[in-house]
Amino acid sequence: MAASMRDFSVLNKFNLERKPVGIKFLPSRPDNIAHLEKALNFCEMVKEAHTSAPFYVTKGDFHCVEPMLLGMEDPEPAIVSGLFGATGGLFKEARANRAIYHFLPRLMKGAVHSVAFSPVDQLPFDPDVLVMVATISQAQTLLRSVNYTSGEAITSKITPVVACSWLYIYPIISGEINYVVTGISLGMSALKVYPEGLIIISVPWVKFPTMLENLNELPPVRKFSSPDGDAHRQMVQNLLGDIRREIAK
Repeated sequence: MAASMRDFSVLNKFNLERKPVGIKFLPSRPDNIAHLEKALNFCEMVKEAHTSAPFYVTKGDFHCVEPMLLGMEDPEPAIVSGLFGATGGLFKEARANRAIYHFLPRLMKGAVHSVAFSPVDQLPFDPDVLVMVATISQAQTLLRSVNYTSGEAITSKITPVVACSWLYIYPIISGEINYVVTGISLGMSALKVYPEGLIIISVPWVKFPTMLENLNELPPVRKFSSPDGDAHRQMVQNLLGDIRREIAK
């Protein structure tokens, strides 16, 4: 497994409190990364990777439904029936819980044997997805890092349960950036993974070139000309006037 040749150092200018984490889905056990010697939920593994050396996990290291989502095992009736969510008070009826398993992003059975995690400054692999935890002001620029040159929409997809499916699997299946606000995921809140009100951004590898190129140009935080609303509105009107005169030539 080759080390990442990408330069993610532009992320340093954001002074993120938690280091970005790269995740790699592997068809076999990696040779050059240590095994994590404790079982955690997927979201906790990302938190672990903020401050640890690179590590990998396999099927037996997960505490939740991740092996099913990763194609490591068949669906378990106690889970996909919806009875667990209904009994636990997460859904009004089993049918509501059961419904989400028809559209949750998941990988094909047998596709993944191991999942590797690494802080961005120690990457021994080219990640499939990069996960960043940011404040709202930091996230504004990080989310614009693709939209800035493509104009494409920035959307958030999540279910209050099994949010890991949307954060870590959906981006690599769809090729799209995804983001969620901490406090929405019931599981992450129960596990106290992050405080409420942060933005978790997941970027698939196909967006890395555009993201990194644009972040080299964009300032970490967009500074408006004036905090005064009237001054901002006047600036917009002046700019529109200049454009209208240019078009009318």
